[in-house]
Amino acid sequence: MRLASVTGSLSLVARFALASLACACQRSSTTAPDASVATDATVPADAAAPAASHGAAGGGGEDVEPVYPLETKAPALPIATKLCDALTTLPEKKRAACCKASPGVVLATECTRQLSAAIRHNALAVDDKDVDACIAAFDKTLDGCDWVGPFPPGPPAACQGIFKGKLAAGQKCRSSLECTGDLRCRDLGPTTPGKCGLAGTGEETSCGGTVDSLATYTRQNDVDKRHPECKERCIKHKCQAPIAEGGSCLISTDCVDGLQCLPAPGAASKNGQPPRTCIAGKSPSKEGEPCPGAVCEGALQCIRGRCATRKAGGEACTDDFECRGGCLKSDGGTKGTCGPRCDIR
Repeated sequence: MRLASVTGSLSLVARFALASLACACQRSSTTAPDASVATDATVPADAAAPAASHGAAGGGGEDVEPVYPLETKAPALPIATKLCDALTTLPEKKRAACCKASPGVVLATECTRQLSAAIRHNALAVDDKDVDACIAAFDKTLDGCDWVGPFPPGPPAACQGIFKGKLAAGQKCRSSLECTGDLRCRDLGPTTPGKCGLAGTGEETSCGGTVDSLATYTRQNDVDKRHPECKERCIKHKCQAPIAEGGSCLISTDCVDGLQCLPAPGAASKNGQPPRTCIAGKSPSKEGEPCPGAVCEGALQCIRGRCATRKAGGEACTDDFECRGGCLKSDGGTKGTCGPRCDIR
């Protein structure tokens, strides 16, 4: 069963780029600088250090650094370079070849810097064989040019969960990928480390606002499943139990497993939309069937209100959402043919 959604592959990466690179803003605070990441690459991440690793050199000020501080003496690690280039540069190079254009801007450098730091300071590990398997699978996913358009495919399953966190509960962390098992890096921000801890319970625990730059750059799309923020559900930015049958809901993932969030039968409309409740007895929709709860069988997606697979090049379409790439309309009409769309991202 899959709750269908359609997203661009690099939009989240771009969204967090400025936040993670905010390293030159001056503050008037005289708080002692964080020495948990040293410029000497041989010093463990949480080792005590007598000197500041990235504080201002006198003057009483302190630089606001990204959560992975800049380490000028630390070179990029080959395994980090290889993986980050594949996750960011590979799709852009293939798109450029399909469109006979110059490659666009990618964020491989920041991805490489952060991943190198996490590995160097023994916060996580990744095996060469897993990186190679990820790259091979992603390269296959990007075969041909049918996928070029506003919704390019993200890294496949072989690229997910390849990092092995080494930090135990209570240790300082800069990404949930650094935490062992299913621990979460709690209270993490774009410029502030968190601490590895268990998933939250109870409505006193807020959720849904974490900025995990390393997980974003390395395109770990299932990080919230592998390192859950809440033990049960994150609903309206609070950790709480899933909603039982008959309860008010917004989306199907709010409900107890097996239920779907559907318009309440016979209920009066509110602001033009009927209220939605968790309803039992509705199986995931099959291909071609309506998907009022946005829940489709297997890998199907809810597209224009029905469960379907994205169409390949040459198939008839009416809009981009139906296609792997985009819907090409040569006459400007309502009908077109699926194929690579180079005019839009």
